Amino acid sequence: MGQRINTPVPPARQPLRAPGQLPPALSAELIVGDQSGAIHIWDLKTDHNEQLIPEPEVSVNSVHIDPDGRRSPARCAPAASNGNCYVWNLTGGIGEEVTQLIPKTKIPAHNRYALQCKFSPDSTLLATCSADQTCKIWRTSNFSLMTELSIKSNNPGETSRGWMWDCAFSGDSQYIVTASSDNLARLWCVETGEIKREYSGHQKAVVCLAFNDSVLG
Repeated sequence: MGQRINTPVPPARQPLRAPGQLPPALSAELIVGDQSGAIHIWDLKTDHNEQLIPEPEVSVNSVHIDPDGRRSPARCAPAASNGNCYVWNLTGGIGEEVTQLIPKTKIPAHNRYALQCKFSPDSTLLATCSADQTCKIWRTSNFSLMTELSIKSNNPGETSRGWMWDCAFSGDSQYIVTASSDNLARLWCVETGEIKREYSGHQKAVVCLAFNDSVLG
């Protein structure tokens, strides 16, 4: 479920400051995925780099860290062009200990490109978006499928409405907004999969979004 690479990686170009001189707020990790299929985890304080390759030559299109900072171990999820989403535990990272990526599970989420993955704010759900015209929502307790949100047409003459590019959960994890190639953003109920509202007006594909509902409630 992952190939660890020990080959030294050149240090990051133009570091913010010399290793060991970052302010406390930046004593953290940067996780980066690339088109070769490699995941790099950079320690921003020491400039140390670890690599893990889920599947060689399978592009990593998205990576997200579980927002629940109280959870131990923390979790990280990359989504790849073969439709898979991987979930890894982040261990270590205390004091001088190097943070490591420990494979936990592989979700065969889609039969086409997986484009995006996002943990819900309450960490109980993981959403994946794909070129197969769906956004799927998985329970993080056992990574079983909870809800499939689809923009596939029921009209036999309409072959495709395009890709599901991006998604974002509401702050209470009860709703999710998706961006898709048919020029629409949609608000869905996570539990039922019901479309609550469609946002139109774009002349081309909606490929990214952000959802700020912090003022509600």
